[in-house]
Amino acid sequence: MEQMSNLLAMAMSAPPTRAERAEMESPQVSKEIDENKHRIRSDVALTEGWKMRTEPPKPKICQFCGKTLYHYGLKHFAGAHEVFLWLEEPEKCDCMQAQEYWKQQERLKIEAEIEEQRLKEAERMKKRVARLVKESGIRGRFINRTFERFEITDMNRRAYEKCKRYADSFSIMLPGKDERGNVTPPQKERNGLFITGSYGTGKTHLACAIANQLMQGGTPVICMTMIDLLAKIKNTFETDDSATEADVMKLYEEIPLLVIDDIGSEQPTEWGNTHIYSIINARYEAYMPTIVTTNYTGSELVRRMTPTYGGKLGDTRNAEKTLDRLHEMCVGVEMYWDSYRSR
Repeated sequence: MEQMSNLLAMAMSAPPTRAERAEMESPQVSKEIDENKHRIRSDVALTEGWKMRTEPPKPKICQFCGKTLYHYGLKHFAGAHEVFLWLEEPEKCDCMQAQEYWKQQERLKIEAEIEEQRLKEAERMKKRVARLVKESGIRGRFINRTFERFEITDMNRRAYEKCKRYADSFSIMLPGKDERGNVTPPQKERNGLFITGSYGTGKTHLACAIANQLMQGGTPVICMTMIDLLAKIKNTFETDDSATEADVMKLYEEIPLLVIDDIGSEQPTEWGNTHIYSIINARYEAYMPTIVTTNYTGSELVRRMTPTYGGKLGDTRNAEKTLDRLHEMCVGVEMYWDSYRSR
């Protein structure tokens, strides 16, 4: 009602400014005007002899069916039988090809808006990474671990191709949100990788290659050893930084891709076990992609992740639940052959 009152006042005074014209031609205002029968097509206005402040734009022709498309004008709200403004765009044709064209344009517009929102969210996430963990976690020599620098052999080709496909199709690994903001499953629900193998076979190289490719494309990634992930949490206890444990944990849980390198190599503690499970379980419930590399599998990894007391293995349930979640979340990639480092 307020917008309509503003338009009425403008119609009874001077010609509208450029800003006022833009407001009047907005979809919401145009819809209100249409619903309240305050616009008229140019051919009808000419036939009925309406007064016009300016000549109507020349009609256009539908590129699909050749139909003449007229412009609409806004009627004077005081009932002066006058058109005081012509809309710049002509009416949309109702032929099937034109309707399909406008539907496609609307889809492209929505996709562009979604991509713009994704980029804004990615930028916000990267700032959070920089503030809370200072960097992605990929340091030194691992920055150069790319797919281009990976030495492909007959033994590792399958692992390489699986990891490259993962990086190339990462968009289908991410969950979405419905109109209420609820998380919806990604196109590929088993959207992580569980990379196992012997020492020095290229597991970390491929995991870092995925991370590097995605970061170059603008996707925020955290790629760290489990030791470093836990150390970042502990650092919040010991520094005067404004970052809290909750801040870092939330970042680990929400980052588009979390790469945990060399899980099972950390000194196991109940505190660490609890935090590892919390991170993995949160990502599991939110369908967030996770990549893990390890030299251990099955019961061996459970033992490596469980603390011992007086030489006896402690409670293995947290480690077992963590491993169970990872197996459900991730596709396996096996890399068992001689170490490159020993050549």
